[in-house]
Amino acid sequence: MILQIKNLNINYEVRNGWVSAVQNVNLSIKENETVGLVGESGCGKSTLGKSLLKILPKNARIDGEILFKGENIAPYNERQMRKIRGKNISMIFQDPMTSLNPIMKVKDLFLETIKAHYPKIPEDEAFKMSAKILEEVGIDPVRMNEYSFQFSGGMRQRVMIALSLVLKPDLVIADEPTTSLDVIVQAQIMEVLKKLKDEHNMSMILITHDLGVVAELADRIGVMYAGHLVELSTAEKIYYEPKHPYTQALLKSIPNTNIDDRELRYIPGDLPNLVKPPKGCRFANRCPYATEKCHNEVPPDFEVDGTRVKCWLYEKVKA
Repeated sequence: MILQIKNLNINYEVRNGWVSAVQNVNLSIKENETVGLVGESGCGKSTLGKSLLKILPKNARIDGEILFKGENIAPYNERQMRKIRGKNISMIFQDPMTSLNPIMKVKDLFLETIKAHYPKIPEDEAFKMSAKILEEVGIDPVRMNEYSFQFSGGMRQRVMIALSLVLKPDLVIADEPTTSLDVIVQAQIMEVLKKLKDEHNMSMILITHDLGVVAELADRIGVMYAGHLVELSTAEKIYYEPKHPYTQALLKSIPNTNIDDRELRYIPGDLPNLVKPPKGCRFANRCPYATEKCHNEVPPDFEVDGTRVKCWLYEKVKA
């Protein structure tokens, strides 16, 4: 396993108390595997991704284990994490316009990243590394002398991808890499990610709202709701045999292109207050199958036909 997350809890200290953003998440990722994380806004996807690099706000507290290549990096300090970020674990942020420094030329962004980990590398060699990865994402190295604001949205995202892969990390966290891009550019970006993932033999966590995007790339999909990982299975089983009521509702809410089906489906209700989370299942107030037990007890993880699901509906199948 390249990564093992064990009993991970992430809480934010706010004026009214503590926000339970991620609770008791367990997840493992193999080498050259892509795991997608999907769910509504505020469900903890990006918080989980950023916790792996420890780039959360100062009011965040991380409890649990994050085993990267067998080493628990959860207690690492900033100096120790700096050696890992970019080199071993990197991140593609969802908004390259605010992630790329607008007053630095593209070549300087790459040289800074390379020099941070390999200070003795000759500048011409670092330049060649940068040019090579830019070519791989479809950008002419001639444009390295330009600034990020001179690029289109899709091209900026390609620069962001190249920047995250230039040191050939073992694990890449792609946090909504196609946000705000049109569908044609989205498809191009996903194709680039898929190609580079295989060529560089890297593992990936793909965080997205778009169930269509994650189906293209993910080997397994984890569904998050209000800080809980409520279902985890292969992409095929998530789409064709969803177990958790939230996953089922999420899939039904995708607009249907069939002209005979004009009904717009949605999930009624709102996410629970995570400062004072429900006593039981966090989806209970929106679930059509909820019982009294659902409202009072947090369900454990059940194994059902190779799918891990956090729902009392499957209590009887627990071996």
